[in-house]
Amino acid sequence: MAPSITDPRYAHAEGFTTVAFGRGGDFICTGGSDSLVRVFYSSKAERDQEAITLEQHSDNVLTLSVSRSKIISGDEEGTVFCFDVSTSALAESGKLSVEPSGTVLRSVLPARDISISSSERQAAIATDDENVTVVSLLDMGLLHTLTGHRGSVNSVSYSPDSAYLASTGCNGTVRVWDMREDEPSCISVMHKMAYVCEPGNSMDQSKARWSPDGRFVAVPCSDHTIKLVERGTWQASAALGGRHTKKISHVTWSPNSRYMASVGLDGQVVVWDVAARTAILSHATAGALCQIDWNPCGNMLAFTDGAGAMYIWDDVIPSDQGHAPPYERQSDVVHETVASHDDNDMDSAPIGGLFDDGDGADGGEMDSDGADDDIDDGEALDDFVVDDDGGGYAERQAPRWMASDAPAHAFQPGSTPWVSGRRYLAFNMVGSVVAVAQDSYNSIDITFHDKSLHRDVHFSDSFRFALAALTESGCLFATTTKALANDHALRSADDAESVLSFRAFASWSASADWMFKLPLKEHPRCIAASSHGAAAVTSLGMLRLFTCGGVQRHIESLPGRVVTCVARGDLLLVVLEALGSVKSNMGARRLEYEYVLMTMDGQTRVARGCCPVGPGAEIVWAGFSEEGHPATCDSKGMLRVLHRYWAASDACWVPVLDTRRLASERGNHETFWPVALSASQFIVATCKPKTRFPPFPAPILDELDVEVPLLHTDTSVGQQEAKLFAARLFGDQLSGEAERSGGDYPGGASGQSRDDLEQDKLLLRLIQLACKADKSQRAVDLAQMIKLDRSFDAAIKIAVYQKQTTLAERLMRIKDTKFGSEDDEYDNVHNSDDEQPAPAALNARRHRPPAATYGQKQNTATSKDSSDMDLSEDGADTVSTKPGGMAAAMLEDDGPELVVRPAKPPVTSKPFNPFGVAAPSTSMEIKRSDSFFKAADLHSESPSDVSSRAASPSKRQQREDGAAIAPRKQAKMSAFQYKKKAPIADDADDEA
Repeated sequence: MAPSITDPRYAHAEGFTTVAFGRGGDFICTGGSDSLVRVFYSSKAERDQEAITLEQHSDNVLTLSVSRSKIISGDEEGTVFCFDVSTSALAESGKLSVEPSGTVLRSVLPARDISISSSERQAAIATDDENVTVVSLLDMGLLHTLTGHRGSVNSVSYSPDSAYLASTGCNGTVRVWDMREDEPSCISVMHKMAYVCEPGNSMDQSKARWSPDGRFVAVPCSDHTIKLVERGTWQASAALGGRHTKKISHVTWSPNSRYMASVGLDGQVVVWDVAARTAILSHATAGALCQIDWNPCGNMLAFTDGAGAMYIWDDVIPSDQGHAPPYERQSDVVHETVASHDDNDMDSAPIGGLFDDGDGADGGEMDSDGADDDIDDGEALDDFVVDDDGGGYAERQAPRWMASDAPAHAFQPGSTPWVSGRRYLAFNMVGSVVAVAQDSYNSIDITFHDKSLHRDVHFSDSFRFALAALTESGCLFATTTKALANDHALRSADDAESVLSFRAFASWSASADWMFKLPLKEHPRCIAASSHGAAAVTSLGMLRLFTCGGVQRHIESLPGRVVTCVARGDLLLVVLEALGSVKSNMGARRLEYEYVLMTMDGQTRVARGCCPVGPGAEIVWAGFSEEGHPATCDSKGMLRVLHRYWAASDACWVPVLDTRRLASERGNHETFWPVALSASQFIVATCKPKTRFPPFPAPILDELDVEVPLLHTDTSVGQQEAKLFAARLFGDQLSGEAERSGGDYPGGASGQSRDDLEQDKLLLRLIQLACKADKSQRAVDLAQMIKLDRSFDAAIKIAVYQKQTTLAERLMRIKDTKFGSEDDEYDNVHNSDDEQPAPAALNARRHRPPAATYGQKQNTATSKDSSDMDLSEDGADTVSTKPGGMAAAMLEDDGPELVVRPAKPPVTSKPFNPFGVAAPSTSMEIKRSDSFFKAADLHSESPSDVSSRAASPSKRQQREDGAAIAPRKQAKMSAFQYKKKAPIADDADDEA
């Protein structure tokens, strides 16, 4: 068909306009100066429909990048947003689904260009500074900052296999980065190759782009040509030029890398035949052109101009003129390639076949170091093989990230391979299931750690079970194939029926066991069991759920990429290998994962999303913590828990322990085999160096304290912060799980108060350290996390003792706001009794500076209940709140007026303890009685005060009548609490 260009469609306001096709070619994205991102359907039948408009940006949209399931856009404010694209909705309902999924980056400078890696795991972002920012798309965290440019960076582009990243700067420098290592490095610098431009003007900047076959980087140059930089040599081996008269602003490649299209400020669209190095088509417009993109799956171009208009060029390459098509049927290519080559052939296959010799012997194979060999003896563009006769020369040029990978390998948590005829089928905190190989059968030994729970079980296994899931109520067994179980000792079950069998340990029913046979060709991949039922994921992608009694209550289809599944209570965690997992040119697999958290009845999806792992790592264990946190551990030793899963949109994976760092700190090379997780400890079996699995007989379990990898954990402050973070993390889990399940907090209200108190103790230690370091704002931030009002009183006393008067006053105001003003409660009680306003003396007291009344009437008496308040575990940081050291004043009643006097120095050698606790220095238990106020009474009245109070019966009579404030009320008011308490005048008389 003859080429045709549509009329301009004004998608945005006048200004720089960016454009990009979806990876499936079924939609086109544009962004413009009106701060909008629009999504259009690309097919001729649907392109006139109303566009999907995304309004998240608040400034000019300058760049777009689209992958298989994501749209990432950046604006002039430096904000980069991510949107999830669902093409399944397009196939089902004919409507595309685009939903915002979060903020990728917030920069202080405009975002100029974005490139997404082929695995959709990372995104490289160029801003107006001198660095390239690499961000993880799994958790939106910063991965790398690539430094080296000496000016603003205006272009970034990943190679198709994500092994390299090309970037260009405004000074014309092109840099190539090796992204295969944990720390990327610059491997080539080409000075003054690209256009030199001033930063800040998108119309004046140009972009470099990788070819889909990974062989070349196209760089627009200052002489209005396009130079092709060859991979491996990193030298310009060819140039395309002679048509543009002004700066080339953007280039794009055809899907098979045979053709290239470019646009420039001269208003021209030029289509190049790369092999012939000539322009074969061109189109002129009235104004300067901004960007252009080629449909990844078709013969179609889309380009934009400075007026905000978008054009679509259909049937770009005219097949009736003898030109080869710009793309192949990738599905045919993939299937034929996979069918004709095994893994080793694919590893050694060239990246693409466009520039191969006719016999296919050459083609840029990778050597053992990952560097490219000489691809074509220096003559990259002299010999071209165009598959005009359909001979199959181009069948191996599909981008590597599109090639099919082997199915994900599933594993069963707590299982091991065969060692000397034995293997663990399951190992957790309930017990272990050990299989012992015999001649014609296996014997199964179920051993419980708690012998009072159940008796150990032993039976002969004629089925040769390969999978097991152990719970307190029973054990689920399953048979499967050699390949799925990774167990060559199994008999071949490909032509036999697999079996699911549940053996109950204790039940009121004598026949609680059950068994199912699966259909032919359907075999379990992984299984899970809990007190709410059992689950099995099969090779046909079936998730089958059963009750404890064997009722089939749910079935659904899952992708055939399930890695493992675990259950606890009414929750089931399924971990899958994500679509972005690919095999690199070196044969290594880059893995990423997804998770689905659902109820055991299959009716509710609690949470789902990405399941992060470390670079080059894979998940080796999954389970639930004792508190109910879903947890995973990867092969790099990082333990993570899924937090706030009960609020699905807020669910996130939090790292809680780095076992590899812990092993290095111990100075040995031990490895840890995960078993279970609790709030404070990770239960593991310690293995010998360079081994992954524990030995037989039963391994010795080790308890690793949870150490959240915060910063500066080698300091006392960092250690306390890590403990506080872990305590709050697992405390929130207990509250959230109780809220989700509709149950009570473990231990009831007293249990929750106890946990809140433990968290407050950690906060008080940190507040004490902050006051000593004169970090007032830090102390305020910590105090706002306090949960109990009496803990807030302790924080105020710490501030007063440390002579932080301003801090104490601020904490008092925060306390009134957070817990409510107790002055108001006092007023309400008295006003409700006599309908009279509060006495003038009380009003005067309230209007005193708060810190001036704190610790009033400090006396010289010695209390047996008073002792040091130890706020640290080692007793080093002990707060001895000596009243003489407090910036305080004493208030006394002297007729109708109040007299402010300086606080009297204490005679006692024992320091004032606001908690009234006489305990060892390692104790942090706070008495849940009125001893705090008794101690305050003893330290806030001198002997002369007591005698004068006994000698004044008229005042005692006033206290009994409630017309004045009792002495104990004085102590309470010193802590700014106005609670109605019974008078203690009689006790004072006895003491006098």
